Amino acid sequence: MRDASEIIDEKQTLSEQAYQYVRSLIFANEVKPGEIFTERKLAERLNISRTPLRSAITRLTGERLLERLANGTLVIREVPLDELLQIMVIRRQLESEAAAQTAVRARPGAAEPLIAETHEVIASPEMELEPFWAYDDRFHVFIAENSGMPLLAEMIANNRDKARMCHVVRMERNFAEQAREHLGVLEAIAAQDPDRARAEMIRHTDCVRDRFLRWYTGI
Repeated sequence: MRDASEIIDEKQTLSEQAYQYVRSLIFANEVKPGEIFTERKLAERLNISRTPLRSAITRLTGERLLERLANGTLVIREVPLDELLQIMVIRRQLESEAAAQTAVRARPGAAEPLIAETHEVIASPEMELEPFWAYDDRFHVFIAENSGMPLLAEMIANNRDKARMCHVVRMERNFAEQAREHLGVLEAIAAQDPDRARAEMIRHTDCVRDRFLRWYTGI
């Protein structure tokens, strides 16, 4: 007979699997903002009981990725424009500080592989969205994690996730332009120039904000 700790560990594992699965659907845009689903159908899809699923849903609701309507229905939360702009103000502060810290703390040469990859992205203007997003993640994760400030890195990751809750179907495919913004940050980091790294990241996040505004307004 299994002891209580084994049963608890199994439930926690199932809950984590459910959490990661639903979260991946959201960020892969396989479920859309405003889309409705039920616990029962999701539990059937995952082939798990509703108990660990409810734990996962509680986490996702706390992260404001899901919301429960008054009638108990679950929906993928749509981030309103005013909240997105607030997120971008926060990102501007957090990521510019992370870039400055990384310029001081990263080991010499740490940015070089990403600089080389960035030049490849600039030379590939027809790159598809998914590979660009993977590269974009590597850029932001590199800076956050090399800041030497784990709490700052966690806050950056959370705010970037929330920003991605916007409608990505209207994203501009100007990936070379975005990569050139990244290059400015990376070259400042490679030069161990924190002031320049901060300024370049501010310029990049301001450009991201402006792109979000165009995506929302269609202008």
